Amino acid sequence: MMPLLEGIHLPGLLLATLLPWCAGAVAARLIIGVAPLSLLLGHGYLLGQLLLVILLLGWDAAGLTLTFAPLAALLGGATVLGSLPWLRVLQRQQSSRTRLGPGAARIPWRHTLWLLPLLLFLAFRGGALAQELALRPLFAWDAWMNWVPRAVVWFQHGELTAFGNPDAWLAAPPGTELYTLGNWRAGDYPPAIPLLLLWQMLGANSSDHTLLYLPWLLLPGACALALWGHLRALALPHWTAALALYALLSQPLLATHSALAGYADLWLGAAFSLGAMALAHWQHTGARRHGLLAIAMALMCTLLKTPGLGFAALLLGAAVLLLWRPPARWLLASAATLCTLLLLGLLLGLQPRVAELDALLVLDLPWTLPTLTLAPRPLLPYLWQAMFVQANWHLLWLLLPTCLLAGLAWRGLASLHSIALLLLVAGFGLLLFLFGFTHYFKEAANFVTLNRTLLYLVPLAVYVAFAQLAPLLAPDWSR
Repeated sequence: MMPLLEGIHLPGLLLATLLPWCAGAVAARLIIGVAPLSLLLGHGYLLGQLLLVILLLGWDAAGLTLTFAPLAALLGGATVLGSLPWLRVLQRQQSSRTRLGPGAARIPWRHTLWLLPLLLFLAFRGGALAQELALRPLFAWDAWMNWVPRAVVWFQHGELTAFGNPDAWLAAPPGTELYTLGNWRAGDYPPAIPLLLLWQMLGANSSDHTLLYLPWLLLPGACALALWGHLRALALPHWTAALALYALLSQPLLATHSALAGYADLWLGAAFSLGAMALAHWQHTGARRHGLLAIAMALMCTLLKTPGLGFAALLLGAAVLLLWRPPARWLLASAATLCTLLLLGLLLGLQPRVAELDALLVLDLPWTLPTLTLAPRPLLPYLWQAMFVQANWHLLWLLLPTCLLAGLAWRGLASLHSIALLLLVAGFGLLLFLFGFTHYFKEAANFVTLNRTLLYLVPLAVYVAFAQLAPLLAPDWSR
């Protein structure tokens, strides 16, 4: 046996990795009906992880021991049952192709030329990331301080053992099953990431192996599949959609978060972005079923990180707007007003006397959300450094305004009537408020947290940029 594969149950690990993806693809097919395979697989990956998290939470709430075999049997059985209608449709389609002749489903060879450079890039980048993931021990601070210890404890106990702060842990009677963490607040963080790790541990029958983090390696690929499907639904040419995939997968910080497994930021960015793309698909095609995908991604956001509550609210608010359908000029005027006020506040924060204020207002948030100390902060220079000087994002933040200007030149203000663009602006505004008007500015000053949170918007930013090009490059695009 190869040394890399020692200490794990490889078939169980592969089943744990692929079974939720299959279940999610089947669930996506049941939700949105007939759709390209890229959309089913792209959305299915995140949807499968959501189903898995719900299954683990429900299983533990029922008082059952968390063991792999019965959980996998239940998830696999549900997947098979859900796939039966899909298989019957595939059989009918295959019969139709047989009657039409063997050449009916062929793709002209010239349409596949764009695949070659993209596949070469994916092979090179994927191989490098896979090597990094497999050979480097758990490294990321967030992983070993916040997420992984909870999964390890749950794996050892076979249940979702409680975590508390150090004072509660010290005061607990002897024999009480209560744990605490180096970052004791992490015990109150949403459970999705440690549950996804727990599932991999149960499948591999090990809590300490680099291959447990395969989902982090597969996540960018799932985002790319969904991005491809949504851009092709806009009739964007193959070569342009391939460039979009390159623009996404070549982002340095995205690759870092894929290889340095254990962070939750990439997952939140994928869930929010795929939810926004689903809403954009609804807006463009009128397919309301895609709104259900967005609602599912909103739920996933809340289960991933505390900031996910804000991004889930944005997705749900956007779904309400699509149902309500207010005049576009109202939305444009409201967005322009809020952006102007936000910009004025950021400019105010550049004034030394204002920036030195400790607080103008203290805002107590409910539940386990933090208390916010509000005052304008000098964020703009740090934002410029993060987006346009540092090497984390290639040319993404130049590509996006260029494409927006091209859309304005071609279609005027009609190019701004996009729910995806509205969500991108709203998400960016939420980050600007957090770092530019609260005590979290100190986290932006070291650039680490600021760049990590920008990752929440990156897949959506790539989609918005290339969706703006669809009217220019697709002659049959419907205005």
